Amino acid sequence: MAFEEHMKQLRELTQKLEQGNLPLEEAVTTYTEGMKLAAKCQKELQTAKLKIEKQTTLVQKEDKTDGSEVSTAS
Repeated sequence: MAFEEHMKQLRELTQKLEQGNLPLEEAVTTYTEGMKLAAKCQKELQTAKLKIEKQTTLVQKEDKTDGSEVSTAS
């Protein structure tokens, strides 16, 4: 399941809980499911962040080796 779908489900669960009319057992189950989805989303975001950092590092290394590094000195 994609990150966006997880977030959609998490929003739906949050709305259910915020309405405040769930029986206790269902509220606990819904909360638990929401926490699992939140953990999945956090993991997916962390994975995406690492990929971006890796790409950024690769691009910076390529810039340094091909001489196209931009000088920031004024």
